[in-house]
Amino acid sequence: MATTTATPKSGFYVEVTCPGCGSALNLESDFFVLRCDHCSSVHRVILPEVPSAFLIPAGIERREARFSIDRYLKQQGLPLTGSGMHLKQLYYPYWKVDAILFRLRNKVYEKVVMEEGEYNDAVTVSHDRTEISLSPYTTTRAAGVPFEGIPASIGMRTEYIKMVPFARENVQEEFDSFPVLSSWEDVRSALLMNVGVISDIDLSDIGSNVTELFHPKASLVYFPYLVMESYSQGGFNRYVVDGVSGRVLDHVTAVDSESQFEYPEAPTVEFGALTVEHHRCPTCGVDLPARQSYVYICRNCHELIVLCHNREVVSELHAAVVSEKNQDPMFPFWSLRVPEDRVAQLQKMFGGIHRSDRLIIPAFKSQNFDALFRLTKRMSAAIPQLELESLDKLDDRFLPVTVSPDEATMMTEVIIYRQGFSGERKTASEPAAFVPEDIGLVYVPFHPEHYFYVDSIMNVITFEKSLAR
Repeated sequence: MATTTATPKSGFYVEVTCPGCGSALNLESDFFVLRCDHCSSVHRVILPEVPSAFLIPAGIERREARFSIDRYLKQQGLPLTGSGMHLKQLYYPYWKVDAILFRLRNKVYEKVVMEEGEYNDAVTVSHDRTEISLSPYTTTRAAGVPFEGIPASIGMRTEYIKMVPFARENVQEEFDSFPVLSSWEDVRSALLMNVGVISDIDLSDIGSNVTELFHPKASLVYFPYLVMESYSQGGFNRYVVDGVSGRVLDHVTAVDSESQFEYPEAPTVEFGALTVEHHRCPTCGVDLPARQSYVYICRNCHELIVLCHNREVVSELHAAVVSEKNQDPMFPFWSLRVPEDRVAQLQKMFGGIHRSDRLIIPAFKSQNFDALFRLTKRMSAAIPQLELESLDKLDDRFLPVTVSPDEATMMTEVIIYRQGFSGERKTASEPAAFVPEDIGLVYVPFHPEHYFYVDSIMNVITFEKSLAR
């Protein structure tokens, strides 16, 4: 991971500090292992269990905000700003929520067909269709006191704007930060309720529509605004300027002075902080490889290292047996053993896994959840046919594990719920927690063919190349 490069970074990234030399390290989205360009030390970023708080530094100064306001007024055919403008520089908090969105829509499609024969009339044929999708879901919601002119959401901007951890030393001089008035529990409840209402608005043709939000994760983001106010030009005027782009977001000419400053006492909201530590084996202290993975085998003491809150959750590593000549890349899959009291139910539900008591979940990241769902079904059905051997070392053929055991368990719950709507069923039971008997990791070889990867043992399991990013 580079600290500063000439190539622009893509996606959300956070600036942290190297514990070795103190230089800045830019941490991109979904990355937790990085190398310092200055001292070459390798570090690991530890995420807290409670929501983290971040700050987006302001990128414009007062004179730039004033220029943007004058340009806005000129476009509107209004007098330019005069003296007596009062400046407020504010950091306003937003809850950022990331989750998996499940959507089921029951539709009736009609098609007009012509029967054979010169004089036959057209016939309308209808058929039922259930459309199911899994997709990433991201939203932001205001977390501070209502303030006229400040938007209720900053949209998707948190996916590509640079952030720093929220701390007093990172708040720029002359900026004030609003207190957080809404707790994560309140926001989560309101979000789940609002998502459920979507099904009621989008009426189904048959049965019932379903919209569910799975495992929402939250963080706090403080966004900068420059607010200029005056009582000239024939009355009150407030201009709210985006502190990153410099764009005028709103022109407010009247506010409720009483409600503007009457708000309940801020609740106690616990923030989490990112910490950075050396990326080393906890047993012998040898540096681990500088690549993104939740699983390593120490090259010195051969200890299995799993980076998750419960490191003992993973039992062992296996790989499909292949010939010595085979040098195809080995793709990782989590192997979750189904509890005994649910084996019969899930074997019946998934059909083809009747010989297996395990669900096999891809251990590499992808935003295409529907494709992950299909690959899970194929691998879960195929795993009994593969001969496996234990692993005591990992080389470059073994691709990194970028999905944690906790994320794999969460994805299993979503997949089970999704499968409950298959076949003739139009509804499923409520989402249920899944607690595996044990978790293992299995590596299976795949080779590229045109636009796909094909397994190198049976040559029947395929997935799109774009799935493994």
